[in-house]
Amino acid sequence: MPPAAPPNDPPADIRAGARNLLQDCAGFSPGDAVLIIAEDPALGWYDAAAPEAVAAEAARMGADVTLLTTAALEPGMDAAADSAIAAAGAVIYFARLGDRNRFAAQAEGQRVVVSYATRAENLASPFAATPHAAMTALKEAVDDVTFAASGIEVSCPRGTSLAGAPGPRREAVEVSVHRFPLAMPMPVPAAGFSGNIVLANALTPTGSTAYTPAVLPLQRPVAAVVEGGRLTALSGEPDDVAAVRGHIDHVAHRFGDGDAVHSFHAGLSPAADTPFTASSDFDRWANTIFPHPRILHFHTCGAEPPGEICWMVIDPTVTIDGVALWDRGTLRPERFEATRRVVEHWPELAALYRTAPGRIGF
Repeated sequence: MPPAAPPNDPPADIRAGARNLLQDCAGFSPGDAVLIIAEDPALGWYDAAAPEAVAAEAARMGADVTLLTTAALEPGMDAAADSAIAAAGAVIYFARLGDRNRFAAQAEGQRVVVSYATRAENLASPFAATPHAAMTALKEAVDDVTFAASGIEVSCPRGTSLAGAPGPRREAVEVSVHRFPLAMPMPVPAAGFSGNIVLANALTPTGSTAYTPAVLPLQRPVAAVVEGGRLTALSGEPDDVAAVRGHIDHVAHRFGDGDAVHSFHAGLSPAADTPFTASSDFDRWANTIFPHPRILHFHTCGAEPPGEICWMVIDPTVTIDGVALWDRGTLRPERFEATRRVVEHWPELAALYRTAPGRIGF
């Protein structure tokens, strides 16, 4: 009989997700030093149990672990956290602080992991337990299919209809941190796309910087006309159009180019899940549920990724050269040879796509 777990040990399924993060994603080995930055759970985005479980598993692996809790949402708000981060060779963020500079160059030699598993129950689910190598292989196959396309169409039940070509893969911009789980493909540059995007529910921030107000709730849908990756017009009820235009201009006044529609991508993991309703906090909703295939988002209001305002599209269909890889919010990897081969190679992926989809807040 195996020895009993210590009283405060996390359950085995949470430990498995933690090991996937530490070993497969971050590449940690015994003796490594790791700083874990945990956002104050009182802020309502992250629980305390997830970073504590990862810290415990890292210590069990023989790592030299420091767990630091902070209420800072951007650099400069917590001098102790800033100093610890600057001195660390490896940092794991369970905090929005890690997301702020995800597209920026990281300190030379520093390993940075940003966890989108915000709660211990995420670590225990297929969202975090599916091998990181499997998700990496799938992500790369989706990228191969996408950037080999002659034409891509994006639509949704509300009436979004956008079409274009992805352009050269070298022009796409990837994040500079390690994401866990890796549940997003490379953003598709929108410069070659035109059509209408129906804005609904709320305009939300991208998580790149903090600004106020962070969210514009939408009373009714507004259609954004896009030509060559530029917002050229808005249509809808006059009050709604004025509110959208005003919010974009307000954010652009601080950060620049409000009419830029930079890029877009949809999620890969149906096990992404939120227990919260979207309307309880649209910012938290948008910045935690985006890895779900039922969500596609556009990076807008900024010529550099990821922009400042997200346009969230629910239940997207993304048709690639006439074949829907995302079909009304369901990822269909079996429809392309490259993605089908990956799923056939990894039984954990086959199980993931048989999983009942997680909640998306509606």
